[in-house]
Amino acid sequence: MQKITYLLFGLILCLFTHVSRAQTTEELDKRNGFKDIKLATEVHLYEGLEYQEEIEDKLFKQLAVYQKKKGYYESIGSIKVHEVEVLAYNGEVYKIKVITDKNPKLYSGLKKAFGEPTFSPRGDNYYWATDNINLTFGTNSKTRLELIYTSHVIKSRLKKDKEEEIEDISEDF
Repeated sequence: MQKITYLLFGLILCLFTHVSRAQTTEELDKRNGFKDIKLATEVHLYEGLEYQEEIEDKLFKQLAVYQKKKGYYESIGSIKVHEVEVLAYNGEVYKIKVITDKNPKLYSGLKKAFGEPTFSPRGDNYYWATDNINLTFGTNSKTRLELIYTSHVIKSRLKKDKEEEIEDISEDF
């Protein structure tokens, strides 16, 4: 009888852990980015960002790069933020890169907000993923950490745009 009680308790604990983990990844979707910067929204909506340049990426032909303005996005709680870089595709936020001081509280805060991450030995970082967003967390240098939020919605649009472009080319023969 005691074994059955322990078994039921273990199953309930596993179920509770699974359900709470699912709820935390929902929080990542709900927040949809860093502070007030939301993925897949118009980049011009954010007064704390300023345009820097156009670049080419492996996937994207043209990405607009935005940096944080002085006085904006200075910290995450007590942790200093050194850089915020936003990449935009067709005027919409595709990727948000945040560089902070190295502080173990940042990882603890991320775990509390989004649950246990998955470790990627290939990238040597941790990540949280939903259908819409990927958030990676790792070292940027000896004294700094890096958070990268990426929008799967914008990636899907890019693939669709590329397919349409190929279709247009194939019809032009």
